[in-house]
Amino acid sequence: MSRRYIVRFDSAKLPKIETDFLVIGSGSAGLRAAIEANQHGDVVLMTKSVLKESNTRYAQGGIAVAMSKEDTIAFHVEDTLKAGVGLCDQTAVGVMVEEGIQRVLEMIQWGANFDKEGDTLGFTMEAAHQRRRIVHRGDATGQETTDVLVRHLKSQDGVKVIEHAFAIDLMTQDDTCYGVIALIEDTLYCVFAKAVILATGGLGRIYQCTSNPNVATGDGFAAAWRAGCEMMDMEFVQFHPTTLFLIDAPHYLISEALRGEGGVLINSRGELFMGKYHEMADLAPRDVVSRAVLNEMQLTGALCVYLDVTHLKPDFIRNRFPTIYQTCQHYGIDITTDVIPVRSGAHFMMGGVRTNLNAETNIRGLYACGEVACTGVHGANRLASNSLLECIVFGTRAAKAAIEYARTIRKEDYTRMRIRSDDAASAHQTAPQEFDLHAAQESIRETMWQNAGILRNERDLNATVDKLETLDLNCYWNSIEAFEFQNMLNVAKLIADAAIVRTESRGAHYREDFPERDDTQWKQHIVVRRSAPRLF
Repeated sequence: MSRRYIVRFDSAKLPKIETDFLVIGSGSAGLRAAIEANQHGDVVLMTKSVLKESNTRYAQGGIAVAMSKEDTIAFHVEDTLKAGVGLCDQTAVGVMVEEGIQRVLEMIQWGANFDKEGDTLGFTMEAAHQRRRIVHRGDATGQETTDVLVRHLKSQDGVKVIEHAFAIDLMTQDDTCYGVIALIEDTLYCVFAKAVILATGGLGRIYQCTSNPNVATGDGFAAAWRAGCEMMDMEFVQFHPTTLFLIDAPHYLISEALRGEGGVLINSRGELFMGKYHEMADLAPRDVVSRAVLNEMQLTGALCVYLDVTHLKPDFIRNRFPTIYQTCQHYGIDITTDVIPVRSGAHFMMGGVRTNLNAETNIRGLYACGEVACTGVHGANRLASNSLLECIVFGTRAAKAAIEYARTIRKEDYTRMRIRSDDAASAHQTAPQEFDLHAAQESIRETMWQNAGILRNERDLNATVDKLETLDLNCYWNSIEAFEFQNMLNVAKLIADAAIVRTESRGAHYREDFPERDDTQWKQHIVVRRSAPRLF
């Protein structure tokens, strides 16, 4: 078992930052939480990179919300539950869908400039939705969402933003969280808070091919697990079927909305293929499309498939998808006349830190929201464009719960705490100088992509666990690259272990050796906690 803390520290000997509320992460969940918490106390918002860098910023499709005349809350709930394949928390889904309407209206009030058709909001279609319910700003809704929330945050007093701050480990004692040990400008700090809101985003960078930015190395998942949080549904990693595939180019996300507007997938022979895999063809759920893409690549011996929107009107494409159009054009592809080479990539984590409806974890004073949290709304497979909705709903809920908790805490209850890493004789090991961190990170990515990706089986998963064990030095680290490596390793092991245990195929988790869904044995969750290393 990896050690409790991955850096050696003593809070009595380090500089301190004290606040009422500490928010870790600056995606839409963290920003919305900070805005809400700021109404009731001082807030420190820490972010690993710059304020606007997160998975949110790269979200293209939009926000799913039941606001069109043809839609209802019941329809949205139904679609979400169906996509989750029996593992969604229906109450949590209801909360997200109902409260999401108010949260989106609030965003519009704060200046969100979503696309309109005449005087009303314009809604688009995405896979597995039975109604057009996706509000969007072109193909850059995440950027619009980020800009609106950042602008609103900056208009308020009382929020201190610390950029380039790496949250290494949550500081806990007796199952209570008192803050975080963080690296800020090459100096270790202890940041103490009455309540901590974890909103650190995703983990796609543990895979070789991913739509996620470089910051998404699973830091929040790993820190929460080391602190003793319950982790749920860690086997369910969603792969997006269409990321740009070009040699020496980033795996840029090609939005599902292109298929929602009529785009189709073809293989290297120019053949339409989705109709033979699902009745909804190109608008089938993401797990189905991802496996179909992989299968077509294997059948044709090709490195990718292609997304074809050339039959759509050129002006429509350029106006509706300006970012995708310009990005592809940068790489020599005119999507109005050329097909787009695509393949699947790791995109979103359905599992994470287990929370209740108020975003509370099993650690007192610690709340989780956004992609790092498992609120129960996604189940085994996230419905497209529910992620931003979840972020703004549960980011708000996390802050409200943290506010109530903070009212019971006196400042001296947490600022006088002395917390330190384990300095027992057996814990003095530090990383060897010759250890190649870059090579070790690449080894994790390659192993996870090959063995714990879109298709899985017991042999490959066991090999993955064995490989990851050889990389775990169980030592203290002293650099951001090293912290990221340890976090990637912890998270990869959680995913592989859970994937071994779930001997069925459900949603994003597909076992070649157990290809059928098994509701008799497996219509249940896998939850693991570090202090009690068992699955139940």
